[in-house]
Amino acid sequence: MSNYTMDTSNPDDDHGPAPAPLDLGRLEAEARTAAAKHVANLLQRPEQLEKCDQYKRRVARKKASVEAMLKTAVQSQLDGVRTGLNQLQSALMDVYEIKQSLDQMEDTYKSVQPLHAKLRDLKTENTNFCQLAAAQENINHIFTVPESVKRTRDLITEGKLLQSHKYLTDLEMSRDDLLLELHKQPQKSPTDNNTLKNYFVDVEKLSCDLGKQLWIILQRVLLSVRREPTLIVTALRIIEREERLDQAWIKKQVQTGFCPPGRPKKWRSRGFKILEQSIAARIEGSQLEDRESNKMWLVRHLEITRQLMVDDLKVVKTLLPPLFPPEYDIVKRYTKMYHTALSTHLIELITQELEGNEIVSLLQWVNAYDSPELMRHPELNIDIKEMELGPLLEPKYITQLEQQYLQNMKQNVAEWSSNSLRSDLKDWNRDVMPDVNAEDHYNTSLPVILFQMMEQNLQVAQIIDQDLVKKVLELFVDELNTFAVDYSNIIRNYRDKHATTRGEPKYFLNYMIANANNNQVFGEYMKQLRKRYLKNEYDDDDVEDESDIRRDRFQQLTDTFTVISTKCCGMILEEFFIDLRNSNCFNELLTRNWMSKTDSIDTVCETWMDYNSDFKHLKPAAFDMVVELGQKRILKEYLRALLAKKLSFKNYDERRNSADKIMREGEQMKKLFREMAPRSNTSMWDLLTSVAEYLKLKDTSLLSLEIMGLVKRYPDIRQDQLINLLLLRGDMKNSDAKQMAVDTLGDEEGEKPKGIFTDLATS
Repeated sequence: MSNYTMDTSNPDDDHGPAPAPLDLGRLEAEARTAAAKHVANLLQRPEQLEKCDQYKRRVARKKASVEAMLKTAVQSQLDGVRTGLNQLQSALMDVYEIKQSLDQMEDTYKSVQPLHAKLRDLKTENTNFCQLAAAQENINHIFTVPESVKRTRDLITEGKLLQSHKYLTDLEMSRDDLLLELHKQPQKSPTDNNTLKNYFVDVEKLSCDLGKQLWIILQRVLLSVRREPTLIVTALRIIEREERLDQAWIKKQVQTGFCPPGRPKKWRSRGFKILEQSIAARIEGSQLEDRESNKMWLVRHLEITRQLMVDDLKVVKTLLPPLFPPEYDIVKRYTKMYHTALSTHLIELITQELEGNEIVSLLQWVNAYDSPELMRHPELNIDIKEMELGPLLEPKYITQLEQQYLQNMKQNVAEWSSNSLRSDLKDWNRDVMPDVNAEDHYNTSLPVILFQMMEQNLQVAQIIDQDLVKKVLELFVDELNTFAVDYSNIIRNYRDKHATTRGEPKYFLNYMIANANNNQVFGEYMKQLRKRYLKNEYDDDDVEDESDIRRDRFQQLTDTFTVISTKCCGMILEEFFIDLRNSNCFNELLTRNWMSKTDSIDTVCETWMDYNSDFKHLKPAAFDMVVELGQKRILKEYLRALLAKKLSFKNYDERRNSADKIMREGEQMKKLFREMAPRSNTSMWDLLTSVAEYLKLKDTSLLSLEIMGLVKRYPDIRQDQLINLLLLRGDMKNSDAKQMAVDTLGDEEGEKPKGIFTDLATS
């Protein structure tokens, strides 16, 4: 084997750097070294020497196998090279033969070229002969064209459409064959083409006239199917013949590049278009009035349209299928056309800016579209989904209508509530007592008027769509929030007017009680509406506890009216306390006169009993609120008198007697409110008992313990308040009282709980 070498002197060789030359001596040495290592590995132990012959035979067999494989590979490569060389030789011979054939063809072409000039006259004669042959073939049709045109026109006029179509087809075939022959001529003549078209110009007019007759039949298809169904069959036969001619000429155009004038006619598509136009005309024709002539114009128009559509689709479903080809699927196609035409018409109505009731009527009609009143009518039973009709109105139009409806409703609610409030205000100033309901509660008509209006609108919205119900309720909530602000302001102005002249209005207290009740009613009505129209908001319809109601915008509105009711209760109590201030009973508390008289608390009780004859006309929640607020305020006035240091006890007997009186008066007030308001919580008066016990204490060594008990029961007491209570005893110095207060309360920097003493400090 010789060493393989390659010149590597050229670094820019396209094949890259040349491989290094083979060093056979080095390779042989490496092979011997590797073999020695292999033999050493095989013969590491003495007993392996006995297997030397076995190892030699194995290596010999392996060597023979490798040599056989090498010989086979080399032989295969040599056979492949030999085959390739043979194929190259064959290809070279084919190239030589092709070259010779091309040379012969070039010589032949040069000899034929002069024949073109010699055969020019023959070519001209051939063209003339072809034109003459076409003319002779159609000579009879050409001469009879005027007569055929007249006869066809007469047949169309007489209504013999099938015969007229036969003559028309013959005329068109004659014209189209002649035009095709002209198209085939090598040299096209525009003059001949125009002459032929002008000669057959009446044929196109006849086609239009026949088409008009067909369109009239299709326009009246629902009428014709009852009277003369044969007319529809005739029209459809003609349309289908023309459709087949269209398809034939389309295929022929692919082959010849020629298409006759007016083709394809597409009369089938035109027929469907005529049906669509007739349906649209029927729907538009059902509108007999407009808004100016009749406010109920849209209701009448929609009802007439419904009846018309039901009647038409009955005819379509029962009478048309036998007349139309099955591939027309006329019931589904006609229903789709009606659906589309109706949708387009409704969109046109929407663009006319419908008014409130008109929007309701249209939405209600659209929702009833897929119901037994229309598409699901027992005699129709049309499945909109199965026919793939889609929605009658796209969601954007429904949304547009709902927004327009809600906008109109918003304006109406705002106007209605404002007018109702102004009207109710006039009643407040009358010299007539407010109305009393079955539960003996004062009220006015304001809540009933507003919620009757809301109820009516919600019932209408419920007929239209449940989602619209929620939107209407939310709109009411928003408008009532605005109304609540106006209502609160008017109540405040009403109170201010009364404050300047207490005698006017005459029944101020009674109407203020009615307004407190009204605000309670607003909250109750909102809960009822929400439960009735948004049932899914509740897991249990019987749940009445507010804590179980999700606090959302509805509950927030209820809270808003509760706040206004609370303000009304405060204004009602203000009347009570004005009378008490005028009687000077609070100023006499814890004075020398008070020690010997019972007039002050007696006056409070008598005044409350007098006012309670009006308070009992409050609704239970408002009554409880007035009682609670009244008790707190009376107690605060009593505590204020205790802390004012208006009385200084001279001895223990005076202090003990005063403490007993404080305790008696606390029990007197507790008894009063238990009798007047059995549901009320009178435990707050226990504070006077605690103070009395503290004042009665004679042993000062136990005073600190008593004070700690008082502070534990009323942790909101402040340091200055506790000091004043300690000084009320009259047996302590200021410094001792202050030190005891500091020792008992400690650091006051922390946040204190809220209670009666906190209210007293902030009021």
